[in-house]
Parts: sequence; C-alpha cells; structure tokens
Amino acid sequence: MESCRKAVKERILDDMLGSVQDTTGGGWKVLIVDKFTTRVLSSTLRMSDIMDSGVSVVEDLAKAREPMQQAAVYFIQPTPESIARVLDDFGGPEGKAGVGKGKSLYPSAHIFFSNKLPAEAVEKLKANPRLLKALKTLKELNLEFLTIDSRTMITDHPDAGSLLLSDACVTEKTAVTRQVDAIVSRLATLFTALKEFPVIRYKNARAPEPGDPPGQATRASLPQLLSGRLYERLAGLQRAGQLPTKPLMADHIEDLNAGRLSLEDFPYVRYETESQAGGKAESREALLAESDDLWVELRHMFIAEVYSSIANRFKDFQAKSKVARAQGTGVDKKADAASIRQLIVALPQYREQLSRLALHIQLSSELKTATNARALTEVGELEQDLVLGDKSSKDMLAYFAEHGAQMDGYDKMRLLACYLATHPGRLDLAKRMQWQKATGISGEDMAALCSGLARMGVRVMEGQAGAEAGGKSSFFGGKKKAAATKATRKKKGGDDEEEYALNRFQPLMADHIEDLNAGRLSLEDFPYVRQPTDPDAGPEKSAASARTARSGLNWTRRKDADGAGGSGAPAGRRLVVFVIGGATRGEMRIAHTLSSQLNRDIILGSTSVNVPTNFIDLLYNLIPEHGDA
Repeated sequence: MESCRKAVKERILDDMLGSVQDTTGGGWKVLIVDKFTTRVLSSTLRMSDIMDSGVSVVEDLAKAREPMQQAAVYFIQPTPESIARVLDDFGGPEGKAGVGKGKSLYPSAHIFFSNKLPAEAVEKLKANPRLLKALKTLKELNLEFLTIDSRTMITDHPDAGSLLLSDACVTEKTAVTRQVDAIVSRLATLFTALKEFPVIRYKNARAPEPGDPPGQATRASLPQLLSGRLYERLAGLQRAGQLPTKPLMADHIEDLNAGRLSLEDFPYVRYETESQAGGKAESREALLAESDDLWVELRHMFIAEVYSSIANRFKDFQAKSKVARAQGTGVDKKADAASIRQLIVALPQYREQLSRLALHIQLSSELKTATNARALTEVGELEQDLVLGDKSSKDMLAYFAEHGAQMDGYDKMRLLACYLATHPGRLDLAKRMQWQKATGISGEDMAALCSGLARMGVRVMEGQAGAEAGGKSSFFGGKKKAAATKATRKKKGGDDEEEYALNRFQPLMADHIEDLNAGRLSLEDFPYVRQPTDPDAGPEKSAASARTARSGLNWTRRKDADGAGGSGAPAGRRLVVFVIGGATRGEMRIAHTLSSQLNRDIILGSTSVNVPTNFIDLLYNLIPEHGDA
C-alpha cells in the first residue's frame, strides 16, 4: 500500500531533486534548506537518499556558506526571512552587493517552495538581476508537513489545542483564524503530495444549549470551519493544475479518551552495549524508526507480548548459535543488558545484531520499571474499567483512599478525566468538593478538569448542558442515551475474543473508520463539505470489521462482551483522518492495524502528537482567566 512517507519521499527525490537537470559542476547539486524544511527532510529521508540523487552537500540557509561551482537547489519556506537569505546569496535585494568577489554564490539556482509563494515575494525575486540570470527553476513544491511514521503526519502546531479549545476562540478571533489557516495551509500540502483531491467529511457541531461554557459553539464548529477552508484551498490548487479530480475520503474527528502512556514525539533513546574494545559498557543513542525491523514488529504490541517476544528472541539466538553452544556462553541466561554484553564479547561477529536487541531489551526493561514504580498496571486497569462502565465512582474513590498518597499527580488527573469524560453530569458542587478532598488534588487541579473538559464538549457538572444532554452528539463521540447509567464506550474485539485487562479500550477513531468502511457512518454526525457526485467516491457499501486473535500469554484477561468479528473486507479508497489538537500513539496504532485489517490505505494526520502529560497540561491551559471554572 501507499503511505504518506512514501509520497513525501517521491515528492522530494523525484519531483524536486530528480527534476533538476543541470550540467553545471558536472551534474552535482548543492541542497540548501531552512529550519523548517530541514525537519521535513529529516522526518522522512536518510542522508544517503539525498546523496544518491546527485547532492554533494546539504547546507543551512541561515548560515554563512562558501561559493560553489555547482547548481544550487533551494528547498525553503516562502517566508520573508528565507526569501531575504536567498537574495543575499545573489547580491542582496537588488543584486548589487559583492558576493564571492563580485560573483553570485552559485552559478545556477533552482528554487522550490514548501508552500504557496506570495505575490510580493515574487516581486522581490524579480527585482534581483543576478538571481534572474542564474534562475533555472521557480516552483511551489507544496510540501510542508512532518511524517512521524509511514502512516502518520503532523502539521507541527503543538499549541493549536490551547488556542482553539480555550476561550480565545471568542476573545482572539484573529489569532484563531490565523491558526486555522496555518493548519489548512500545511494540511493541503499533504494532498498535493498524495496527488489527490479529497471528498471531505467533518464532525458536525451540536446546537448551543444553556449552560455551555463561553465559545462552545465556536469550538464545536472548528471541524466544519477547517474543512471548509481546506476545500477552498484545495479547489484553488486544483484550478492551478496541481491536483487532479480523483476523490478520496477525509474525515475530521477527535477522541478525548485516547491519551495513554507513550513515547515522546521524537523517539530517540539511549542504551548501553559492549564497547568496541570489549570489557565495559558504552552508551549509544538510537532512533526508533521504521528502518529498525524489530521496532516495526514490536511498536504496536501490547507490552506483555513485547516482553515475551524479546525474551523468546534472546533464547532463540542462544539456542541457534553454534558458537554460543560450543563455548557455553550465555546459554539459559535471562535477556538483560549484562547477558547481551557477555555475548558480544564472546561473539563479536554478532555485535550489530545483538546491539539492536540490547536496545529493545533495555527499552522494555525501562518501561517495566516505570510501570511498576507508578503502579500503572492497577491504575490502567481501573481506567479501562471506568471507561467501559465496569466500575463506578465508588470504586475509583476507594482506590484513591488506599493508594492516592503514592500516586503521581498526572495519573490522578488522568484517572479522574477518564471517569468524567465517560460519565457526564455526575458532579455537583458538593461532590466536586468531596472528590477534591478524597483525591488530594488542589482547587486549581479540579478547575482544570471541570473547565477544560467542558471546553472539550463534556458535560461535567450536573445540570450543565453539553455533550450527552438529551441524547445529543458530543464534540468527541457518537450519540449517547440521555439517561445512561454506565459508560457506553465500545470494547475491542468480538464476543469470543479474549483481551488483556489493560488492552480492552479502543480509541473512538477506530469506530468511525470501521463505520465509514462499512458504509454506516452517520451523515448527520459527519456531513460532507460537498456531496460527491461520483458514486464510487463514497464509502464502501459492505465491509466487515477484521479482528486478529491474541496470543496465549497469562496476563490478566477478560472475555469481551461486545463487538463482532469478520474478515475479507474489500479494498477501498485511501482514507485520511485528521485530528485537531493532537493525535495519540493509540490512534497511530489504529491507523496501522486497520490499514492491514480493512485493506485500505489509512493515513492519520494531526496538528501534533499527544502524550498523556500533554493532555493534562492542555486542561490547565484551558482554565479561563475570569468566569466559570
């Protein structure tokens, strides 16, 4: 299947570097990038990929550079700062200043912009005669997003949630409009890279109700606003011949309960392995990337399966290595860093293979240590019980009474948020004070939970209008029954599928994707920006939800009581899901697993990558300076 990372790679290597046919300097090229386009390249390509395209050196636009008799390929943002630096390479704004003893820095120039070039910038470039003489290419490449993995991209707007979900949506409308336009501008470049014009659906806003926090109608209408602006931007690109008319599906959804323990945005890790000289450990740094086959295999596994898989790999290596058996080295030893180092000393020919295994052994060990230190097994199981309706607030408060003093503050906040988000309208002022005292959190903490969640469309307080009132559709989820007494989040798996107690929750995004794939995604909840006239552009009429069986490890398991299994889903059009305010690692996993199960090319996009601590910080950022809390 295609992927966003593959599309970016083709865009850079074929449409940009491959299109430059310049014999200056023997055909070698200098690639000059600015701060942001450096990140675009590094998120997708290795240096060897670039060098294989005839690039002799990659230069930083912001730094002083020596003149070179090679063709210059600029890949830059169309910002005033980057435009000014290009002009400086060719004698300044009017091309009169001395550069390299009266000559331009490069004999020829091919300029590719990451986004739309403003008209005033074109005039500045035309005003420089030296640049015009050297200029061979001036093109909008339209590539201004970062890839996190082969199925995940971000527009790199980490503060979007704090702005768009706060009261600033009313008090700072200009800033909000500017932020939406910035997101749209970068998101549009995804579709130019994919070379497809999308059919766009968005999460519909519910009608305003008494008790809504200030600006709730504006917040709830953000998906429609963003989708409409995106359609306008893409229509302009289509009229300019930069996009075809072939449609694909794109949805805008968000899931409040997906924040779980995960890695940071840039997964660099440090680990210890045997030094080249042998005899002692040395520290190394590694990037957890898709070039690491073991990382690709393990990254979406449940942690219990990761432990088992790594231990089995270590045992298999010991059993299959004739040298290890002959020397009696490391056989029957447990998989830990010390055992790996001993094997490397005895078997230096397997250094690289064992070093990669050492990385994942250490990483899994650190995850286990963090899990045990914060009692995350117990906290996580209670979270899932609360979200799925298997336990009540009494169980949660009993847990706080017994373990609250030892709990991490973020874990407390997340546990409370999970309950409040899935059990709307359960708090009144008396209970709010009672919960605050029972959990040991501060008044500011409780204000962050109540006001932050309310601004995300959750009806936190009793009598407060919002997400689930009267069976209305929430900003984040589907319709709920008005008098529901238990959480109604869907469990993973089928009726006869066993699940780990810590792996029962399924992000809401998976429900929406499966509904769309089966042709049952509600048009009321997810209307089109423009209804497609091509019948083939709509969702498939029939498709079953594919599920995979779990292995037989003995971590606490539950029999699932909901859902239906199936297989054999027909291939469908590419599907892009965009999340305003940050996507989680759980949602990234869903993009990969459902792409395989449903035989569809699914791409997840967002403004940033969210981890649980980011989500709790966001709640604090949504506390209003004045008014309700």
